[in-house]
Amino acid sequence: MHIVIWYKEGIKSKPVPIYTFDSRDKQLKQGKHWSDEHILGGRAYFRYQDEPAKLTLDSVKESDGGIYQCRVDFRQTPTRNIKVNLTVIIPPEKLSILDERGVHIPHYILGPYNEGASVNITCVATGGRPLPEVTWWQENALLDESFEPLTARRVRNILHLEQLERRDLHRVFTCQATNNELVTPISSSVTLDMNLRPLWVKLLGENRPLSAENTYELNCEVVGSRPPPTITWWKGSIQMTNTRETTSPDSNTTTSVLTFSPTIDDGGKFLSCRGQQQLIPKSGIEDGWKLDIHHVPLVSLELGSNLNGSTIKEGVDVYFECNIKSNPWVYKVSWRHNAKVLYNNAGVGTIVSNQSLVLQNVTRSRSGLYTCVGSNQEGDGESNVVQLDVKFAPVCRPGQPKIYGVARQEIAEIRCELESNPTDIQFTWKFNNTDNNLLTVDLPQNLIATDRARSTASYQPMTERDYGTLLCSGSNEIGDQREPCVFYINPAGKPDSLSNCTIQNQTVESLHVECIEGFDGGLHQEFIMELYDTLTRKLVNNVTSKIPTFTVSGLESGLEFQIGLYAINKKGKSSTSYLQTHTLKSAEKHTALTPVLLHITPILGILIGVVSSLILVAIIIILVIRVRGASSSDDYKDSRFSCRDGENNSKNSMQTLSKELNSSTDSLEEKNPDIVPHNSGDSEYQEEERAFERLNNSSVRNYNRLQTLEDDHQQRVYDSYNSNEITYAELSLGKQQLSPVIYSNQQSIPMSVIRTQEPTLYAQIDVSKCVQPTYLNSNSVSFSCQSSAVPHQHYSEYMPRPNGEEHLQDGYTTAETPLISNRENNVIQPLREGSCNRSPMSATQPRSTTATATRF
Repeated sequence: MHIVIWYKEGIKSKPVPIYTFDSRDKQLKQGKHWSDEHILGGRAYFRYQDEPAKLTLDSVKESDGGIYQCRVDFRQTPTRNIKVNLTVIIPPEKLSILDERGVHIPHYILGPYNEGASVNITCVATGGRPLPEVTWWQENALLDESFEPLTARRVRNILHLEQLERRDLHRVFTCQATNNELVTPISSSVTLDMNLRPLWVKLLGENRPLSAENTYELNCEVVGSRPPPTITWWKGSIQMTNTRETTSPDSNTTTSVLTFSPTIDDGGKFLSCRGQQQLIPKSGIEDGWKLDIHHVPLVSLELGSNLNGSTIKEGVDVYFECNIKSNPWVYKVSWRHNAKVLYNNAGVGTIVSNQSLVLQNVTRSRSGLYTCVGSNQEGDGESNVVQLDVKFAPVCRPGQPKIYGVARQEIAEIRCELESNPTDIQFTWKFNNTDNNLLTVDLPQNLIATDRARSTASYQPMTERDYGTLLCSGSNEIGDQREPCVFYINPAGKPDSLSNCTIQNQTVESLHVECIEGFDGGLHQEFIMELYDTLTRKLVNNVTSKIPTFTVSGLESGLEFQIGLYAINKKGKSSTSYLQTHTLKSAEKHTALTPVLLHITPILGILIGVVSSLILVAIIIILVIRVRGASSSDDYKDSRFSCRDGENNSKNSMQTLSKELNSSTDSLEEKNPDIVPHNSGDSEYQEEERAFERLNNSSVRNYNRLQTLEDDHQQRVYDSYNSNEITYAELSLGKQQLSPVIYSNQQSIPMSVIRTQEPTLYAQIDVSKCVQPTYLNSNSVSFSCQSSAVPHQHYSEYMPRPNGEEHLQDGYTTAETPLISNRENNVIQPLREGSCNRSPMSATQPRSTTATATRF
């Protein structure tokens, strides 16, 4: 091959070379390529090495189509010519999807179309050679392949959709255009958007009764509407407005909430919820309930139809009728008079019969406000108030002052108040000062002032006969008053004193006192409390009150006070009642004292030590004295009635005893009969009282005087005594436990110490001739003798003993005492066995004496 030449035949011109490959006198790979720039533009290249050789055209254009001639010259063979017809296929340029109006569909969203509508969708393919085929597809399903060519190389296919259904929502329709099998078809898709009617409307919850005047929230659910529906609420033919809506995220469910406060009149009405897609005619669906409204009973009350409320008098029968409207129906009907419940009681004339009330033989106490109450599950419904006005003749108003204290020539305003219906009253006043009601005198009309149901009489007593009773009576259109009002006109006087005064409350700075008032003396009285400081006797405060209740404050805490309470009127004041009280101590003072008591200073410690030492010494002294006293008591048992010769021995013993007694004050206090022992209990005191009572009430027993072995010496001793002397014998029971007792004379000189048990009894011995010792005076001891010239007297409470030795008179002595019997002779046996340093008493001169026992 020497040369290859490519020609392209024109429509009307001769073929012209467009590409050559020249390899003459060269090797093939050194061949020269040439192409026509105007036709091929460098897009062609001859590939000689291929089998067969090829002329390649890049980026084929529509103008490249036509008949191409290939001429090949060889070295040894003739030239060959081959023609090739090149057909260039042109794909469609674009697709256009149009709606029914021929308008391009924006955003490839078709619609929205209403559910049930019919739709025509047009797809137009522009360009392409040959003309393309235009088809409609849904996913892989062919819907429509009917197309038609239009002018200007356009092809159209119209897709018909009849009766769109809910399932067509969001369906994707694809239009394809293709004119060969070598190139992928061009396509365009649209999505169908639809308006959907609601599937259902439903009121959520149960159809239950609603309570009137309560607030409820009712929910209505609308499902399946696209876009969200319009929801309306209706009560009968009235649209409700207080609603709010919410939509689910998928926009499939819309819920409407109605805030509803039913009234009684809503009972039986139909409450409905209506959901409708406004873009779809006749798409509304509704659901509703018939309202059952529960409410508190509506009650109305009225008098019986044949009664006239303005002409009801005492003694007639009255009945009421109660009209009730209730849902649910009432389970109880009750009646009230002045807010108090009435019960069926035929005995008092009250008859309750469900919705009727009958009052038989009414009195003025039946006047007042009447209501009936119906009760159901919703509550109690009370009716209107019906006032029963019972007409009656005048009567006295209770609680009026009945007693008036009036002084002579004093004008008293006597007020008479009556109760009546009607209140226009004609008053009559009369005066009576005797027990005979027939002897009454009418008061002059110029002394009487009348104001409807009140009348005031100005009464002035001049003499004693002007005191008595005033009678006030009235009459109205119903009749005359049966019993007049009685007022007692008494002479005025001072008020009575306050009684039962008690302190109701006391604090650190205030006192509250309440009393009961007495008779006011016939005049207006006031009450006064005077508060005095108990220590200084100064008036601290005084309070005047119209009632016997007093409160005073601003007092100092922790002080004692005396309270004087009395009443006062024009005639004077009553006697004063006194109280003793005090204010409480404040908490601040108590807390202030605490650290002082707990803080021990050095001086206070020394003082406490000294006092403790003194107390310890005193205790030791008391113990020593008690031990010595016990030993002396044992010695005294054997020598109780022994005597000592000489005045020196007696005086020495007296001085020694005096020193011992004076050594301890506590010992004196313990043994002194003038001082009540601390440990003496009630049992000892009662025993002493019983002994003294037996002494006074028992019969007198006579005992012979005790004889000793030395009667002669005793006779001489008695002879030396004055016959008027009185001797005392002390009786002691040896079997009883003794306790120390101290006796002293009037000059407080300690005389002797003995140990005895309470009560101690002494026998007063009366001799025929009495001699009063010099140490007794009129204020100490009185006694009686057997002589009629000396009257019998009682002893003083404490009996002093003689300072010197006792001298016994000879003879027999008889003692009057109930405490010594024959079996008690062993108690005084030591007297018979004892001896004395003095001369014994003579037994030859018996003498009758009488002794009286006295308790100390």
